Amino acid sequence: MTAFIASMLARRMLVALICMLCAFALETVIAQEPATKPAPRGDPAAGKRKTAGCNGCHAVAGMKNVPSLGGQGASYFVAAMRAYRDGMRNHTTMRDVAGQFSERELVDLAAYYADTNAAAEGTAPSAAPASSTQCAACHGAEGAQGATLDVPKLAGQKAAYLELALRAYRSGARKQPIMQQQAAAVSDEQIAELAAYYASRTGLTVK
Repeated sequence: MTAFIASMLARRMLVALICMLCAFALETVIAQEPATKPAPRGDPAAGKRKTAGCNGCHAVAGMKNVPSLGGQGASYFVAAMRAYRDGMRNHTTMRDVAGQFSERELVDLAAYYADTNAAAEGTAPSAAPASSTQCAACHGAEGAQGATLDVPKLAGQKAAYLELALRAYRSGARKQPIMQQQAAAVSDEQIAELAAYYASRTGLTVK
């Protein structure tokens, strides 16, 4: 009987401990802020007035190594510009450009570029490359929508720019822990396949 009572007490203590741990875990999750907050809503008209220095590269379809910005998420745009400004992305021209804008101006620019409808149409490869499966978890089906606000849209992006970015992540020239890890084992052939696939999707436009 004594052993039975001791066993029951031990079980009750274990249940109580589990309940305490669950409550603590729930409080911790509730207390945490979202990983990414939406960028404040900017003024697209004000942003457009600040694009004179951007248009020489980003508004030219023939500039294949320069990303298309039309339709890109506002929060990602602001995060990327901060990364250039702060040296997290190693690009001298973009560092200087990003450094010229205030936070308010970055938000307005982001609103202008985000305020764009998807390209009218894309082409249709027979199937997505197998390596795109791991990309879809964050960038969404066909690269059309990021899982979080700081994840860029890939659909419709220029193939040459996508190849350049993936190689930069793989080499460590562009620093972002998740992308560096994902790109580390991607071959040149897979990079070319991924870039061609996402470039063929309906999405971003030159603007």
